[in-house]
Amino acid sequence: MEITWQQLLGSLTESGSIAITTVTYLAFFAAVALLNYALPRVLRPYFLLTASYAYYCYEPANRSLVPVLLGATALTWLCGLVIGKSRSKPVRMLFLILSVLGGVGVLLYYKYWNLLADLLGGVGVERRADLITPLGLSYFTLAAMSYTIDVYKRRCRVETNPLHYALFVSFFPAMVTGPIGRYPHFRPQIQKSRRFSYNRCAGGAFRMLWGYTKKMVLADNLSRYVSVVYGDASQMGGPQLAAATMLFAVQLYMDFSGCCDIALGAARILGYDLIENFKSPFESTSFAEFWRKWHISMNSWFRDYVYIPLGGSRCGTFRRILNLLIVFTLSGLWHGADWRYLMWGLSCGVFSAIGMLTRRPRAALAKVNPVYQAAWLRVFLQRCIVFLLFCVTLVFFASAYYNADPYAIYGGLLQGWQGLSGSLAAVTAMMYDCGIDGRLPVVLLCGCGIVFAAESQGRNVARWVRGQCWVLRWTLYYGAAAAILFFAAFGQSVFIYQTY
Repeated sequence: MEITWQQLLGSLTESGSIAITTVTYLAFFAAVALLNYALPRVLRPYFLLTASYAYYCYEPANRSLVPVLLGATALTWLCGLVIGKSRSKPVRMLFLILSVLGGVGVLLYYKYWNLLADLLGGVGVERRADLITPLGLSYFTLAAMSYTIDVYKRRCRVETNPLHYALFVSFFPAMVTGPIGRYPHFRPQIQKSRRFSYNRCAGGAFRMLWGYTKKMVLADNLSRYVSVVYGDASQMGGPQLAAATMLFAVQLYMDFSGCCDIALGAARILGYDLIENFKSPFESTSFAEFWRKWHISMNSWFRDYVYIPLGGSRCGTFRRILNLLIVFTLSGLWHGADWRYLMWGLSCGVFSAIGMLTRRPRAALAKVNPVYQAAWLRVFLQRCIVFLLFCVTLVFFASAYYNADPYAIYGGLLQGWQGLSGSLAAVTAMMYDCGIDGRLPVVLLCGCGIVFAAESQGRNVARWVRGQCWVLRWTLYYGAAAAILFFAAFGQSVFIYQTY
């Protein structure tokens, strides 16, 4: 695939907002990083707060919604201040409820209004044609609500400096794709800004490069096939739909974990450590383990602030199952205001509940299962089963993202199979029709293999690379840069997990 430098620069700057895959973002971030270290350490948090709001206001549509971000920040800070200073339990509870209702109310008004109108059939709630959702709404509302809850639970000291707290809520590297921060983790880093460190910045730069490779080379090229198949699902056979669904699982991981790598690397260069969001989820041998390793910041948020308050695993079997279903349904809705996201979350909850109910029988069966006597074979099969279960649920997610009918896709998965050779030929032909030809299939296969091997067992790739000899380090640096230059799908600045 050949492109001109004019096409390259045009595709990297055509976004209306500062998407993290654009030259504009890189120039903005480089300027912020340089000025950050040029300033006295006491002024750096205030400069980063200014830069975060400048990032937020870059797109004209977001400027009118700045009051939403300011309002959520001010409300939760004031409520946290009262909760932390008051000794009256009713007063503390009242302001906790006020902060939570404020966050939930903002989400309902700006994100779920039309979904509620559809569910209620227009009774009392009319659809809004002018519905505009603030940038990063789902991330900063959860982060802000977690602060007041932590202050109430005495897990976090109250913050008396509103500007420090405002930086936590609006920190621009994590504004669009997360991870969802916790103030007890972020606060010490604000109060004690780090000195410039070459090793730290070099590690952060490679983490960003690694993320760009996963996002632009792997995820965006895989989306070529998935988008075509899901965009015309009624005309596709079972082999194409099955391949698209499994490739979407890989695309989703490369897209979201790649964007998180960029955010984590950028924050590290600025002197901040964000929460890790993935730990090799596709190496999981159970569905429960998978959700402990996938989108860790979101899942841990719902665990700590919804599942445990509901009773968690301390309740009876029925209540535990109900708690699981509630949490997964809410997490599904968090991804988008669409009934298909709700069904995705619910289906994940059902599989998790089944896994919980069958844990002991499966463990007993594994001891006598002759196939499981070889440890490596048992682990391999369990990983395959978990991956396939995840793919089954992802039909709802992919259908919501590509606006397809999930039930038609489930039905289509059972049709059009022509044996192994015929099915492989159908998938291969579709890939060529989508532009995945020449050297690109080899790049995608090798690239995904390298990523999964490098990140095996939750390894921090940037830290691991910094410990290797210079030959290997620079080979990876140049290899990743060359892959982006020659094989990246430029011009695709939309992220699957750009959750508003």
